Formats: sequence, structure tokens, C-alpha cells
Amino acid sequence: MVTTLRSFSGFSVDDVDAALRFYRDTLGLPARTSDMGGLQIDLTEGSSVFVYPKGKDHAPASYTVLNLVVPDIDKAVTELEAAGVSLLRYPGFDQDERGVARSTDPAQGPTIGWITDPAGNVIALIQD
Repeated sequence: MVTTLRSFSGFSVDDVDAALRFYRDTLGLPARTSDMGGLQIDLTEGSSVFVYPKGKDHAPASYTVLNLVVPDIDKAVTELEAAGVSLLRYPGFDQDERGVARSTDPAQGPTIGWITDPAGNVIALIQD
């Protein structure tokens, strides 16, 4: 068994300054530069994520790197659209005109939409 003091996840970006502006100013998350050379984003319930620079070697993750649970997905989408962020469209998902996949049956999945950060990493918005 490994003794750990704390844990956190991480993902890369090509431009730390652009990522800071997006996560802090567009999404409103408590993000700040880190003494480890990237960003620290404080999430709910004491967890955090480390965003590290890879510059031109960065390739967007092929999966969702961050899930944000929101109380009202329509309000969140409106706020993001006002900031110039549109939801992604995925083939095979029944998404409405705004890009939200709405679920009336939790067994079929959540009401969800996806956006990307400036580095192309996917972030999910999930309605609670």
C-alpha cells in the first residue's frame, strides 16, 4: 500500500496564459499559476487539477479531462455563449439546437454538453 499525502489529476495545454484566462475568466474557476510551472485549478470539495505546459508538443486529450456539474445547464450554456464558447456536436448523440444532450431517464445518462478549452481539451457540463 502506498501512503499518499494528497492526490490530484493533470492534463496538458499548449499555452498556459490562454488556459489561465479561460479557466479563471471564462469558466470562473479559481485558477492561478503554480510554482510547478503550470496552473493549479481548485475544484469543489478540496480537489484540484494541475494544468501543465507542453507547448508545441501538446496534443488535445482524446477524452473528457474535466467534468463540471452545474445546477442549470441552460444558464451555463447562455453564459458560455455570451463569452464566445459554443458546445461541441458529437455524431450519434441526440443534441438539441444548443448542443445539449438532454436525458429524461438517468439510466440513459445525464443531461450533458461539451466544450473545449483553448488547447482543444474536452470539458463536460453536466446538469445536477
